[in-house]
Amino acid sequence: MSREEPNVPFETRGLSGENPDERPSIEGDPVGAATEAQTVYRGRRDPAAPVGEEYTVTVDGEPLDCRYDLLSASPSGPAWGYGGSGPAQLAIAVLAHAYNDEFACEHYQRFKREELPEDGWTLTKQDLDQWQEVVVGDA
Repeated sequence: MSREEPNVPFETRGLSGENPDERPSIEGDPVGAATEAQTVYRGRRDPAAPVGEEYTVTVDGEPLDCRYDLLSASPSGPAWGYGGSGPAQLAIAVLAHAYNDEFACEHYQRFKREELPEDGWTLTKQDLDQWQEVVVGDA
């Protein structure tokens, strides 16, 4: 059973044979869930993991680069839930990924104090943009 659609090559129709242009978009989700157009940062802690491996941080499901080239505060990696070097490493990595190195270096301490939660967390680029608007407005 094959449908012929002249403007869509067969290889791009997927297993169902659907035209990808006719599939519903997942952008603009009203409940704030991740969408194709939205970057999602997630942090999880496993207290049973070996020292230095307890904290996992991903961006869109891939490991977040700790950015030791910008700050080498925490050789054991990112952390959260206190005001030390692990949260500083996490803050600079998130901001550098979301914006740029200069912005990250200038604002990571404030981000660490104001935005990093105590436990497992999820932040979207939209969350970061709202925080950035306040920071830039304060400058």
